[in-house]
Amino acid sequence: MIEQLRNKMKLASDPEIDVMKIANVMSQDPSLTAKILRIANSPMYTKQRKSENLRQALVVLGLNAATTLALSFSLVGTYRAIKSSRIDYTRYWRRAILGASAARALGELKRFDALEDIFLASLLQDIAVLAIDRVQPDFYDDLPGHATHARLVAHEIGRLGIDHAALGSWLLRHWKLPESLCHIVEWSHSPTTTDPGSRLGLRARCVALGGECAEMLLSDRPSDQLNELSANAAAWLGIAPEALGETMKRIVMQVPEIERLFDATLLEADACTAILEQARELLMIRNLQSIQQVGDLQEITQHFEARTAELEDRHKRDAMTGVFNRGHLDRVLEAEFRSAVVGGWPLSIVFADLDHFKRVNDTYGHPAGDAVLVATANIILDVVRDTDCVARYGGEEFIIILPGQGADGAKIVADRLLNRLRSFHHPVAGGTLTMTASLGLATLHPGAPFDSAAQLLEAADRSVYAAKKLGRDRLVAFDSRGTFDSRGLATAAAFNDENTLQATE
Repeated sequence: MIEQLRNKMKLASDPEIDVMKIANVMSQDPSLTAKILRIANSPMYTKQRKSENLRQALVVLGLNAATTLALSFSLVGTYRAIKSSRIDYTRYWRRAILGASAARALGELKRFDALEDIFLASLLQDIAVLAIDRVQPDFYDDLPGHATHARLVAHEIGRLGIDHAALGSWLLRHWKLPESLCHIVEWSHSPTTTDPGSRLGLRARCVALGGECAEMLLSDRPSDQLNELSANAAAWLGIAPEALGETMKRIVMQVPEIERLFDATLLEADACTAILEQARELLMIRNLQSIQQVGDLQEITQHFEARTAELEDRHKRDAMTGVFNRGHLDRVLEAEFRSAVVGGWPLSIVFADLDHFKRVNDTYGHPAGDAVLVATANIILDVVRDTDCVARYGGEEFIIILPGQGADGAKIVADRLLNRLRSFHHPVAGGTLTMTASLGLATLHPGAPFDSAAQLLEAADRSVYAAKKLGRDRLVAFDSRGTFDSRGLATAAAFNDENTLQATE
């Protein structure tokens, strides 16, 4: 199992990793594929549309996150079968999974990156307990079956001179796992010794605090530990009591989904209710002034973080409409085309050109035309998935890239867009106006005559031309046999010898 874990770690750290490699590995394990799809559609990764296949799930999760989650599922699935006469392995895995979920939620609260790395490090932080128990089965005989984590650590230091965090770090290095994981596990019992300005130090503090959250959740008297947890959250990560209370609520609300993912019972329903009530009650009596001060500091920090992200994103956006610009579109289209060719996924492009747009500028002025373009961009964004790419191609033309979407699914999106445009009333001087659009669709699939992203885009563009010729306000889709619109009106159109599109009714 360790060799498999190491190999998957090596895959996750491969700088040349792509969707195809990840999909090939995961598709060999139907159970793992099902878990990845389930978590992509879970509240942890809420999107506008459901991921219906592995390719879409990998886009939603991201390659590193998907690989790390796969490692986590493999780790728990393999080791849960081990039995012990002294260690309560059921409680061990309940604590590990709850602690990992809490650590991830805390990292999400602080807007840290690599949340799944935090999740995996938290799962691994107590791995040496299993190792000790396997090597010396009577090592923990002096402890009661439900011994707390602190008592477990004290017992190890008393007998070995070190605790399982230090031993676990050594063990991970021996297995040649990434050094970052080794450090996080090593520091998980001494978070205050880490550099609060370093990414690894902050991740280690998330893992340590996640472990304390798990201890509180599994305790018979959680209220006794909540004050200490709140104090440590403020000292280690600058988390105000109010924010901690909201995070604990989110962790408990996610328990049913996490239980389904790991096929384990983590908390009873009554315990969840009691914990939520106690957390809410105890956190409310905190000093309001301190809460406000910490909240103000967090708000300022979040403002600067949001500002940085905004500046980084601005150069990719069209200044007027807010959708992506032509330069970013070209990069995304090239990357998605290569990925689709290698992976064998479908890739659809919808080319949208507003009908008679020049009349709007000529009749109502350019400000009215600009307002129509902005409203149109918002309508398009509203009918596509978060994982789709919407860009302004130029003037009144927009491009929608639909990764992993075949022609049938793309037609549904296009039909929804046409209907939304027809029903939307743009305010102008003296009343309102309705804008329609001519849409062209081209789909890359096995047998499609496209050798490049440019050819795929050209086919969508020429299909728009056919839509204009057929009367506008419709979709025309291109394939190697011809073109047809979304309402079934055959048009006998195709690329001719001069590579131009001819459309006839």
